Amino acid sequence: MSIHNHVFHTKHDFTPELGWAAFQLLAEIGIGGIKPADLHAIAKVVASPLTKRSALNKLLAAMLEVGLVERTREEVRLSRAGEALAAGIGRYETGFCTAVHCLYAWKWMWDGDVTTASPSWSYREVLRQILAARNVGIDADEVVLRVVAAAERFDAVKVSFSRSSVSGVTVWLASQALPLIEKKGQRIFLQNSSAPLDDSVRLHVAALCALGGGEATLNDENRQLLAESFLIRADEWVGPVTDLTRDSGEFLFIPTVPNRVIFKGSEDPFITWMVKSAGRNSLSTADGKSNLNGQ
Repeated sequence: MSIHNHVFHTKHDFTPELGWAAFQLLAEIGIGGIKPADLHAIAKVVASPLTKRSALNKLLAAMLEVGLVERTREEVRLSRAGEALAAGIGRYETGFCTAVHCLYAWKWMWDGDVTTASPSWSYREVLRQILAARNVGIDADEVVLRVVAAAERFDAVKVSFSRSSVSGVTVWLASQALPLIEKKGQRIFLQNSSAPLDDSVRLHVAALCALGGGEATLNDENRQLLAESFLIRADEWVGPVTDLTRDSGEFLFIPTVPNRVIFKGSEDPFITWMVKSAGRNSLSTADGKSNLNGQ
């Protein structure tokens, strides 16, 4: 009998401010790794925002869950994904926030284990509920109820997902260069009324290609996955995605029915890492289809 270690909670300790501060320090330290207590001591010396926390264990645990860091005995260091991000789009804060949102939105699908819940699964489910609410918005408590209901598919003994978990998601949605949401009290509204920025399109199209071994068919299922990632309706992103992939040196757009996108290569190490490494465990077929919803 297999035992699944379900984790639903998305840690609210991992905020854009603290995540960026920790990421910068770890990138400076390099591949040698460092003990969390020593990292906190360095943060005090350089007056880092990390000193707002008495300890960094929860923050680093969240960065481990999303795949940015790895543990080596008692030490932590940037993972291969973290190193690639530091050398690419993660050189600046807005790029870091775009990448974290992308990691959270896709990691559960990349990992390929549809039987085990993770914070990434919960993150994607929150995206679905916010998008489904459209312009009327949705209360944070209602999001909790819907995520818990959706989690019944895992047959978990307990689903630990609360309002603080919702905050762990929405803080990243609000941190995007074009904020994806607006919060009014405990109610969450869609905010992004314009086309997503090019960096966001590049990352999420690459993330989708990672599921299909480097290419993706823009069928209804995959169109919906991109729509959820951008928090806009599927018919609203078609133009930006088509324009970018047609004009980009990173992708090849093939006008078939349905359209296809093939990853050609990128000078950004993080985008290359996503397509070449992130999706290697996903339960996908060559055309980018997979049993993503457990149906």
